[in-house]
Amino acid sequence: MDKYTACVWPRLEPFLIGVLPATPPSKFSMHYLRKMACYVRTRDGCFPRLGWHMWRHIACGKLQLAEELAWLYFETFDLLMPRSAEQRLEWAESLSQCHTPKELDRQRCKLSVDTLQFLLFLYLQQLNRISLRTSLIGEEWPSPRSRSLSSSSERDNKISSQNKNWDDQAHLTFIQTHLAELLELLVEPDQLSNSGQLLRDSQLTSEALESLSLLLEGSVNLSRTVYPIHKLLSHMPLQSQAGFSKLSHSCSLQQFQGFLHQALCLNPFGVSTCSQSGKKLAWALQGFRDSSFRP
Repeated sequence: MDKYTACVWPRLEPFLIGVLPATPPSKFSMHYLRKMACYVRTRDGCFPRLGWHMWRHIACGKLQLAEELAWLYFETFDLLMPRSAEQRLEWAESLSQCHTPKELDRQRCKLSVDTLQFLLFLYLQQLNRISLRTSLIGEEWPSPRSRSLSSSSERDNKISSQNKNWDDQAHLTFIQTHLAELLELLVEPDQLSNSGQLLRDSQLTSEALESLSLLLEGSVNLSRTVYPIHKLLSHMPLQSQAGFSKLSHSCSLQQFQGFLHQALCLNPFGVSTCSQSGKKLAWALQGFRDSSFRP
């Protein structure tokens, strides 16, 4: 038995803050995101960081998004980045002081994002995709099923299923179901066949693994120390399990995918996990204490 056992879970923030509470554009499907993944690697100003100018070109010209919607996704992704309150305020003030479209565009062009993480962020929007079948047979009209939801637990479960941004189980299920496609977006174009299929010996670079830390984190042997997924792999026994090669600084895609399928679990710090275990939830504000909100 391996000395180290990893537990990996979806981070809450990308789902809670990053996923817009609306059905995503139809062109955020894997078909178009796969094309975008290849496109950004072959164009100047797109990789490893994607600027507003090129994202607007891709979003409006190729994905047929309205410019303001394209900016909404771009700015929402930036909210996931570690910036201080002062930096956020300074950026908001700079935007508010723009008096013409040209000034606003010039200011927006100062923002750039990690390209691979942004691709994952766009794919994540599918969390709130509503299938046609669900829409057609949904509970628009009273039904025996809806009338039978008499217990509070059943009602709570139903509400939870409709608010996937908060639902830890929905996050885990989404990652487990779509893991192969998420990893495919991170693969370099030369790892794909002429037909666009992954090669059997496809590899994930260290940069790709680092970008995956937007979505995944974990611990070793139930430790309280939490690591981003790329730092979790700094533990030697886990490197062999995940197929990581120190020589090439890359992971075997097939072996890494198998490692994640075994290691994935519910976020132990998620809202529903904590509430089900009876833990009290507190809204932590660093350096802030206000007795007026105490019972």
